[in-house]
Amino acid sequence: MNVFDIFFSKYSYKFDKGYPDMNNAQDVLLLETLLSKVLNKNFSFSILKEELLVCEATDREISSNTAKAVVHIIQNADSSLGFKSQSDKIRLGNPSKVDPEKVQQVFKDLIGVEGEITIYNPRSGPNPSGKFDMYEFDSEKFGPVRIILSGGGNAGEKYEQEFVDKAKASAGDAKENLPSDLQTLYSALNIDSTKLTADDISFAGATDTKRSLSLDGPQDIGETISDLIIKYNGKEYYISLKNKAGSGIYSGKNVPFIYEKDGKVVYDASKKGSAPGIDLLFDIFNIDEEKLAQGLNNFRTQEGEVDNWSSVDIDKDKFRNLLASSLGYGYYYVREKGKGDVKVIPLLTAKDAMNAIGTIKDAQIKYPGPNTKQLTMKIDTDSPTFGASQYQVAVRNTQGGFLPLSLRISKVK
Repeated sequence: MNVFDIFFSKYSYKFDKGYPDMNNAQDVLLLETLLSKVLNKNFSFSILKEELLVCEATDREISSNTAKAVVHIIQNADSSLGFKSQSDKIRLGNPSKVDPEKVQQVFKDLIGVEGEITIYNPRSGPNPSGKFDMYEFDSEKFGPVRIILSGGGNAGEKYEQEFVDKAKASAGDAKENLPSDLQTLYSALNIDSTKLTADDISFAGATDTKRSLSLDGPQDIGETISDLIIKYNGKEYYISLKNKAGSGIYSGKNVPFIYEKDGKVVYDASKKGSAPGIDLLFDIFNIDEEKLAQGLNNFRTQEGEVDNWSSVDIDKDKFRNLLASSLGYGYYYVREKGKGDVKVIPLLTAKDAMNAIGTIKDAQIKYPGPNTKQLTMKIDTDSPTFGASQYQVAVRNTQGGFLPLSLRISKVK
C-alpha cells in the first residue's frame, strides 16, 4: 500500500464522495488542511497552479472539462438566456441567439476566465464545426475548455445574413427610406436603390471564402471571398461584410523544431526545413528560437528573469506582402462601425490592398518566462485606409497545454 492509499484510507470518510472532489471548493480546502497537518507546514494548491498549467491537456481531458462546464453554465445561467444542452456535450445551445459578447461575460461570471478567450471560426484550429464558432480559454473552475456556441450561428455569419436579408427586403425603396448602413453602401457604389430588385441581391457567404498567405502579395479574390453580390447596370459588385469583432489572419501548423527532450524544451536546428511555412514566418519575425526554448523552460521551473517588451527588427516588406495577400483585392470591404453604421472601403486594385496595410511603424516582442508560456509580438501600422492598426503574432500551444507550439496572426486593432 503506497502513501496515497494510506492517506485516503485514513481520511476518506471526511469527504462526501469518499475522495476529494477537486471541483468542490470545500473539498479542496479540507484536503489542504489535512495535507498541512501531515506535512507539518501550510500547504496550498495555489502554489502548484502554474506548474499544473504546464501539463499538456489531452483532447479527451479538454472535452471532459468542457462537458462539465456546459452543464454548469446551463444550470446556473439566467433562464431568460435560454441556453440548452445538445447531443454533442461540448456544445452550448443558443437558440435565443444571445449576443456573443454577452455569452463571453457569462463564461467569465460563471466559470471564470484566465487569460484571453480565443474564438475559432468554423473549421479553423481545433473547431470541427462547419457552422458555429468555438470559444477556447482556461477556466478557473474546470481548466482548459473549448465550447462550441451552437444554434445562434457565429457572430460574423449572423451579421452577414441579416445585412443581406435587409438589402433584399428594401430593394426598390428610395434612398431616404433605407437603413443608414445601406444608404452608405449604395452611395459609395453609386447605386440607385430604386432600380434594384431582390433578385439583384444574393448571399454568397455559404461558399468557400478561405484565404491564403503569399509572399507574392495581393491577388484578385473578390468573387471568391465575397459575402454579398449586387448586380446593377450589367455589373457585379463583390462585397465582403465584417462585423466589429477582431479577425484572425493566419493559424499555422505545429512548430517542429521546438520540442521536449530529456525533460527540457530544446531548439533543434536540424528540424528546420521540415515545415517551410513556419520557418519562413519565424525568419520574417526574427524570432530567436534558443531564447524561446529557454523561456519555456523558465516558465516550467518558475525561475529566470521576466522578459519585458523590447523592439525587434522584422522583414517589413515580406510581412506587408503577407498581410496584403490576406486582404486581396477586387471587392468592397464593408465593416460595421456601430449599430446600423458601416464604413465602405474599396479594395479594387493591388495598390488599394497595399495601402490598406500601410506602413509598419513599430514591432515589439516579449518572450515566455516565469510568468507566461507564450511568445507575443505586436506590430503597429499606420494605414491611410484603416488608420492606426495593430497586428499580433502569438507562438503558443493552442490546446490549453504547453507543447507543441503553433503560430497565429490576428488583427487586434
